[in-house]
Order: sequence, then C-alpha cells, then structure tokens
Amino acid sequence: MSDYSQLIQHADWQHSMETVPSFVSSWLNLSSSLTATLTQTFGEVHVSVLSESWITFLNDNERRFFPKKAARFWCREVMLKNQDTPLIFARTLMPDSLLAQHIELQQLGNRALGEWLFMRPDRIRQRLEWTQDQATGLYARRALMQIGQESMVVAELFLTPRIFTRTIK
Repeated sequence: MSDYSQLIQHADWQHSMETVPSFVSSWLNLSSSLTATLTQTFGEVHVSVLSESWITFLNDNERRFFPKKAARFWCREVMLKNQDTPLIFARTLMPDSLLAQHIELQQLGNRALGEWLFMRPDRIRQRLEWTQDQATGLYARRALMQIGQESMVVAELFLTPRIFTRTIK
C-alpha cells in the first residue's frame, strides 16, 4: 500500500471549506470530471493503474460511508499523469453490491473512472470532504457518489501545487 493511500485513509477530513484559499477550493469543489478538467487545463492525461483488488477491511474513516454491511470492496488506486508528471493519486472504494450491478467497473483498465461515472444519469454526489496533509501540504478531496441505490467513495490527492495555479471555470 502506498504512502498516498495511507494518507487518504488516515486523513482528518473536513466539511467546511471556509479556510481553504479560493484558488484551491475551486478545484476541490469541482462537480464535473476531474480528469476531463485536467485534460482541458494541462493537455493529455494518462491513467496508470497502481492496484485493483478486493479488500475486506476498511478503517472507520472509510467504513462510515457504507451503512450496508458489505463484506468486501473493490479498491482501485490510480495515478493521473500529464506526460510523466504525476498530478493526482486516486483511491476508489466500491462495495460488492455495486460491482454485482456494474461488472464493467472491474474492467476499466487505464480508462478514467470519470468516463463511466459522468455518463450516469443516476449519479449524485452526496457528500464532499477535504483535507490538507500537515506534513506535505498536499490537498485532497473525497466524495460519496450514489449510483442508483448503491454508493462508492472516490478520494483524490492533488500531488502538485501547479494544479492550483490554473484557473478553472
């Protein structure tokens, strides 16, 4: 498990963005596809899969998003890169009940999750949280996404402050 994964799993997540600078909060509050926005802003973005596997343990920080007692979760960790520069580390958790309905999520390969997620008319972002790691200064966001009656959690760690120098609309 990567240090980035550990950082996301054990972060002190916040709800209010009152203390977040506006040039950062515009990226954290983005409601459209992060991958698509990065592509529009920086040029071609590649998805590199770091790991995909079933896991049976979630810490309390992640488990609270899943009120149903799922036995296992599909965990997908990827890096979004522009050329060779890492921009985003993403960790997605999907309960087995969601995968039973959408097996294609296990077959994304190097395609961005957003390609699938933002085509869904039944997608609702129910919750958005953010954190800033005290040791590195890196910002992250995580969202609880509802797809029909099922949920997934998508957490994204912004790996370079360069992202926040670009204004998005």
